[in-house]
Amino acid sequence: MERRRPSVGGVQEVLRRHGKRFPTFLSVGMVGLVTTFVGTVILYHHVHLPLWLASGLSIQLAILVTYTLNSLVTWRDRRGVHKGRRFVIFEAVSLVGLGINEAVLLTCVSHFHLYYLVALVFGSGVAAIWNYIANHKVTFAGAPLEG
Repeated sequence: MERRRPSVGGVQEVLRRHGKRFPTFLSVGMVGLVTTFVGTVILYHHVHLPLWLASGLSIQLAILVTYTLNSLVTWRDRRGVHKGRRFVIFEAVSLVGLGINEAVLLTCVSHFHLYYLVALVFGSGVAAIWNYIANHKVTFAGAPLEG
């Protein structure tokens, strides 16, 4: 079967649909990244938790923050799933993202000897792609609210 390339109109449609939402998602993600950084530094350097646990707990806090902001800002136009159920779905998506982030973090630190905060940026970037796609298609898949 021959694979068709996206038409110019198709690319424009993707940009129209995601042109505002994705940058908003990234802005919310930056708040989550700061939450993760601050929490990881405190828990790793000052509380002396293992790196994997410090970053994992910090990411969980960031999940709570970003769910709230994404619900209020990024996908505020979506209706559908009950908010409690939506949070459970968001949490599940985010836990996969956490696993991706942890795998990249630990690989970069142990194999490539990167400073852990630099490695955390790489892990967060990879996880952000997964999180956006899964949240757009699953968590916030409800129909847009009418004008």
